[in-house]
Amino acid sequence: MRGSDARKMVSENVSAEHRFVRWWRKENDFLDYELIDRFLENVPSYEEVGGVELLTMEQMINEVKRIGGSRVRIMHGEGGDRVEWHHGSKGSERDEVCALTPEALLTIYDVETRGNPVD
Repeated sequence: MRGSDARKMVSENVSAEHRFVRWWRKENDFLDYELIDRFLENVPSYEEVGGVELLTMEQMINEVKRIGGSRVRIMHGEGGDRVEWHHGSKGSERDEVCALTPEALLTIYDVETRGNPVD
């Protein structure tokens, strides 16, 4: 399918619980996760897309935890849901705590996979 077909499919099937799109090329040489709005805005109409899958926040949390392992921890509290992330290289490791948002999950995912996710 082309990018325009993928865009149409996402638009027609998205529900209130969906926040992300997982998509890949026909050749299976590329896999990416994106916010739905960014995907709809940025996928070129001519791009060959092998498939798309809509993901909820919970599904993306599970994927980030799978990739990040014990470096990623989700915390629920009175101040709202937060994500604690331990990252960096030896000698420059640090902990970050931020609001549990779709954008934060994608940032963590991109850093953990170095922008090159492997399924």
